[in-house]
Amino acid sequence: MTKSASDKPMRRNTGATPYAAIWFTLGGAGLGYLCVAFFAPHLLPDFSGGRMSLGETQVMRVSSDVDDLKSSLNKLQADVESVKADVAAQANQTQQLNTQLAALDDKIHAAPTQASALVQSSPPPTPDVPDFGSGATQAHVDHAPDAATPTKVINATPDAPQVGAPIVTGSINKPAKTATGGDAISFGPAVVKPAPKPIGIQIATDSSVDGLRVTWSALSQTHADQLGTLIAHYADLGTAANPSYGLIAGPIKSKADAKKICKELAAQSVSCKVSDFKGSVL
Repeated sequence: MTKSASDKPMRRNTGATPYAAIWFTLGGAGLGYLCVAFFAPHLLPDFSGGRMSLGETQVMRVSSDVDDLKSSLNKLQADVESVKADVAAQANQTQQLNTQLAALDDKIHAAPTQASALVQSSPPPTPDVPDFGSGATQAHVDHAPDAATPTKVINATPDAPQVGAPIVTGSINKPAKTATGGDAISFGPAVVKPAPKPIGIQIATDSSVDGLRVTWSALSQTHADQLGTLIAHYADLGTAANPSYGLIAGPIKSKADAKKICKELAAQSVSCKVSDFKGSVL
């Protein structure tokens, strides 16, 4: 006889149900959250002000970028100031060097002129020749230091000392003899002639020396046939209140040559006039 289904014993389900698994998972998550909140709260996001914290972070980043940009600009400005100082110092050194070179050129060009003036200003030596026309006798010639012929005395005994001036023979004045035996030449007073001033041409004027340098550079290249062999000087023609400098080229051999050059330059629309070659080297 078989047993009915109701008579079979029922087995207890020992496996985990889905609900138990869900509750176990939630419990583990809650426990993990409490551990993190207790030991490392900084790892948890700030849910209360998330948007505000993000905006503050962006503002802080922008502020940091602005500070970096300001620092870079300050550094760049400092570099620019340093470069300006270096350029100013270099310009000052260049100006001092140009001044020294100009002074050296002045000395070089002035040395030949001073030597020529010194040579021409020194009078030639005048020989010591007696002037017989003024009443000098042969005795003066015989007593001169350079006289080679001894004085002949008459009526004198060998043992008698000479008293006073000796008596000389002859009554005719004889001209003095030179070392070569010829008659001495009497020179007149020395005449010193001043050295002629060097001639130049004035071809431009300007209120500054730098302007004259630019003008001379252009003219010397454009009119090399007339100005290629000349030297440029600048002369102060103005006053302290109204400065003016003249560009003078030279030296030129004669005024005729200077007029010829001025005529050629005037034909090419360049102002020119004959002048003394004066001033300082440009």
